[in-house]
Amino acid sequence: MSYLFSDPKFWLLVSFITFLILMFKPFKSMMIGGLDTKIDEIKQNIDKSLESFNQAEEKLKNAEDQTEDLSNKVDEIISNAETQAEFISKNIIERTSQTIKSKEKNSIDRIKQIELSAIQSIKAQASLELNKIINNYFSSLSEDNKTKILDKSITDLKSIN
Repeated sequence: MSYLFSDPKFWLLVSFITFLILMFKPFKSMMIGGLDTKIDEIKQNIDKSLESFNQAEEKLKNAEDQTEDLSNKVDEIISNAETQAEFISKNIIERTSQTIKSKEKNSIDRIKQIELSAIQSIKAQASLELNKIINNYFSSLSEDNKTKILDKSITDLKSIN
């Protein structure tokens, strides 16, 4: 075995193995440290992604709630508008009906006034015509006949009263 110690290949092998043993620990910690750093970096990225995902879900839920609230408000506004439109429509119909009834009553009263005026006008004209006829009739009668008719008329008037 003594020849091994004098062989340069042996010493090269021993020095290589020693080199590997000595370099293994720092190389291992460098490798593990680099991997740990990468693992931590990946964990941080995953945590950030999860946090972003959770924030996005929360924003989506808020947006859905707002959309539902807006939908409810729109429905409420439409319902109120329909109620108001119905109220306004009924109010307009009622006012129009009252106006028509008032105009109808005014028209009927006006027609009655015109009828009364026409009747009075006809009576006045008939009275004038009757007076003319009576005057013509009396002017054609003799004085005796006139006196008889007047006496009879006075007697009839007294019996009425």
